[in-house]
Amino acid sequence: MPRTKPPKSQRSLSQRVFWTVFAVALATIAVFSLAGTIYLQSYLAESTREALADEATVTAAALNDATDDTALLAKLGLDDTRITLVAADGSVLYDSVEDVSRLTNHSQRPEISQAMNEGKGSSERASSTLGEAMIYEAVRLNDGTVVRLSKEQAGLLSVFGTLVGPMAALAAIAAVVALITARREARAIIAPLTLVDLDHPRRSDDIAYVEMRPMLERIEKQRQELKRQMAVLADNDRMRREFTANVTHELKTPLTTISGYAELIAEGMVYSEEDQREFAGRIHHEAGRLTSLVNDILTLSNLDESEHAEDGVKAMGDVLGAHESIDLPHLVETVTQRLESVAEDNEVKLMICIEPATVCGVPRLIDELVYNLVSNAIRYNKPSGSVVIACGQNDEGAPYVSVRDTGLGIAPEERDKIFERFYRVDKSRSKARGGTGLGLAIVKHAALYHGAHIDLESELNHGTAITVTFPVPQDPETTEGE
Repeated sequence: MPRTKPPKSQRSLSQRVFWTVFAVALATIAVFSLAGTIYLQSYLAESTREALADEATVTAAALNDATDDTALLAKLGLDDTRITLVAADGSVLYDSVEDVSRLTNHSQRPEISQAMNEGKGSSERASSTLGEAMIYEAVRLNDGTVVRLSKEQAGLLSVFGTLVGPMAALAAIAAVVALITARREARAIIAPLTLVDLDHPRRSDDIAYVEMRPMLERIEKQRQELKRQMAVLADNDRMRREFTANVTHELKTPLTTISGYAELIAEGMVYSEEDQREFAGRIHHEAGRLTSLVNDILTLSNLDESEHAEDGVKAMGDVLGAHESIDLPHLVETVTQRLESVAEDNEVKLMICIEPATVCGVPRLIDELVYNLVSNAIRYNKPSGSVVIACGQNDEGAPYVSVRDTGLGIAPEERDKIFERFYRVDKSRSKARGGTGLGLAIVKHAALYHGAHIDLESELNHGTAITVTFPVPQDPETTEGE
């Protein structure tokens, strides 16, 4: 069996804060302990030096009044202090510790040389004892000899060794205090992070750190965007289910009619030639309706595919054809001619008002757009009503197509819904007048694909006007220059 790697331990922010605070506390204790040791050693050394200087001054005064320097020095009982008497030539006349015969000439010793030249001298040298130092104070006598006093002073290591016990106890107490403080501070620092309400980040402004606000604002924006996307997905799912149900219903209706008439003919239940022609006509009508519905569904499917494709123009070009320059007046006239018979059947008068205008787009889509606008205006009109189809350019030079009718009109609350698929303002009248319920949906998506804008004006029982305004055509020369 393959060996699996052990999971990496997850890093805890709380533990990291705790150990950081604890380490800083211990480091502070160590620094203050070292600084205290250095200060104490320096203080002791300075005190020893001052005391030794006073003793050297008193001893020199006594020697200046004495008749026998050596005898006087021998009688002095200075504890832990070494006394040395040095002649003017540097030879040692007396030493309280060593045999003078074994001592070398002291004229080059710093404190002796300084005392001979200046009257007083002092120096400090490391002793042979580890961690110790020797302090020297020398005073020149009236006869030119020099008396020197020296005392051993504890160094840093000695002072630290002396204080290590109390310092260890103090450090232990401080470590416990640091441990408790670090734990408490770690919890206090982490608390605002754990109390943040990620479902409602703005409610955490009062307890969050200032540095957290940009993150909370970003989370809130992402939450709102996710909420919006979920609403869109839910709406799309609703539309998909409604579309599926509507398509099923719309396809089933003509198929049921066709199947019923065909069955009657196949069973020999239609005897007269007149009835057969009537039934065949009904079958032909429903088949045409079915064909129109399928064509509209395919058109919408292609438009949806192009809107979701990475390269919408290329995707649509592969399905419906490439962009071309379209003469709007000619297209309007062609569509009007094709719908004249429908208008006559519905007792509607068609009128056109055209001016020169050109649109760059997919001919089939623009044709579908105009056709569905005019067809809807005819079907939802009143008897003896009229439809005016206009095209041209507005004041900004943008081409437009406008269809105005004298029909039923659209209520304000339904104006945003009429471009939905299979939506009908008057369902009973729509069934009677025919139509697939997809015409205005195709208009909407075709306009969207061409970057056009749709304006709707309507008044109940007085009619509706829909205007599709296309983008201003770009000058080819300007486009090439760019």
